[in-house]
Amino acid sequence: MINKLLIIFLFVFSAASISAQEQGNSPVGQKDFQLWLDAGLNYKLNKRFDLSFEAAYRRDNNLADVNENYVELQLKSDPYKFLVLSGGYRLSGWFEQFLVNRLFAYARFSAKANRFRFQYRLRYDYNFSQSLSELPRNLRNKLKIEYRTKKFPLDPYIAYELFFRTNLQDRKLSQQRFDLGVDYSINKKNSLKAYYRYQQQLNAIAPKQNFILGISYSYDL
Repeated sequence: MINKLLIIFLFVFSAASISAQEQGNSPVGQKDFQLWLDAGLNYKLNKRFDLSFEAAYRRDNNLADVNENYVELQLKSDPYKFLVLSGGYRLSGWFEQFLVNRLFAYARFSAKANRFRFQYRLRYDYNFSQSLSELPRNLRNKLKIEYRTKKFPLDPYIAYELFFRTNLQDRKLSQQRFDLGVDYSINKKNSLKAYYRYQQQLNAIAPKQNFILGISYSYDL
C-alpha cells in the first residue's frame, strides 16, 4: 500500500512541476491575501457511519470583503482501515453572493510508516445554481503527508492539491494548492487545525495567486 501511494505522489507532483513550468512564462495575475475560517460538528451514527456539519466564513481582497459563506452536510464511512468514503451537500453564497449548490463525493486512502501518515484523496465537485450559467465541475487530487509527534501537541503536515475542470467545453487543469499546516488535538472531543495555503490558477493568461491563512475547529459529539 505504501509503495502504491508513493507512486501516486510522484505522478501528481510531476504533473504539478510541469504545470508550474508552463505558468512560469505567463504574466503575473492578481495577488490576494485571504482568511478562511470554519467550524464543524461530528456525530458517530454507528460503527461504520459518521455524520458531520460544517459552517465556514471566508474573506478576500486582502481581507476587505466577504468572499464566501457556506454550510455543509457530509456522511462518511470507513469500510476498511485504509479507506474512507464520503459524500455530501454544500450551500454557499459566492460569485457576488449568488447561492450556489454543490454535490461532492470522495475516496480517501491512507497508510502509515513509523510516525508518518500518507493520504491520497480523489474528490469530485458538481456545482450548480438557478441564478448562474454552467459552473466549474472539478476532479480533485490531494496528497498529504503528516508527521505524528511523540511528546508535542502539534502534528505538522504538508499537502498538495490539483484541480482538473471536467466541463465539456473547458476541460483542463485549472488550479493547484500547496498547504503547510499543523493539527492540534485539544482533547478527545476538540481539535484545531491551522494552515497557510498558496493557491494558483493554471492554464490562465494571467493566473491569480491567493495567499490564504486558514483555521478550522472540530467538535465530536
